[in-house]
Amino acid sequence: MKRMLILVSIILGLAAAVFAGDVATLVNLGFSPDSGHFMFGFYGLDISAGKPYAEIYVVDTKKNDFVRDGVYKGLYSVSLEPGWDPSGAFYKLLSTTLGTAAKYKIDHLQQGRLIYLSINGDDTGDALSFKDFKTQAQWDIRLNQKAEEKNGSPVSSFGIELSIVDTAGKKSALSIGNPQIRRTGVLTYAIRQILVAPDGKTVVILVERSEKQGASKGIRYMVETFRLP
Repeated sequence: MKRMLILVSIILGLAAAVFAGDVATLVNLGFSPDSGHFMFGFYGLDISAGKPYAEIYVVDTKKNDFVRDGVYKGLYSVSLEPGWDPSGAFYKLLSTTLGTAAKYKIDHLQQGRLIYLSINGDDTGDALSFKDFKTQAQWDIRLNQKAEEKNGSPVSSFGIELSIVDTAGKKSALSIGNPQIRRTGVLTYAIRQILVAPDGKTVVILVERSEKQGASKGIRYMVETFRLP
């Protein structure tokens, strides 16, 4: 009887995880040797479809855009069992990207240097202030968001204002992203990670998107890239 109760509890727990909300797991897949390309992905359970999914992208860091052959998406029909891990969807999709990763010389061990990490996933503060402990430079960031509703669906955009002060007191100001791009279905944005690439000049900002998915919400990721002055 106890074993039966445990099994029922596991099944109910799995169902709750599936329907409680779509929380994506972010994966850093590395840079090319010249830091000209960056590969990342994420995976989870799609609430609206009730299926595991994965997405993988290769980004041209100089153009701040995906390469034409570097967008991969998978949505998989499987029967969910107790203990099932959605990372299986990611591994399945990753196996189809090997040729592209080789083409752009992605090194999965060269993941850059993390200079900012959002510890609290619920923290969506738009103002960040921190120090790069390697260079001792001070970073101040403002995430400017704009959201509205159009035809019953959320529409939003964002831009990033960055100020960096080095140890000599020299200040550099940059505008990142394109606030003219309006994304349907996206509710809010939050900066989750900031990486400095192996070249020490290229920067990747990993941005979390909270999206409306039917009556629930889901999480997806995107990046903004730029070069330090």
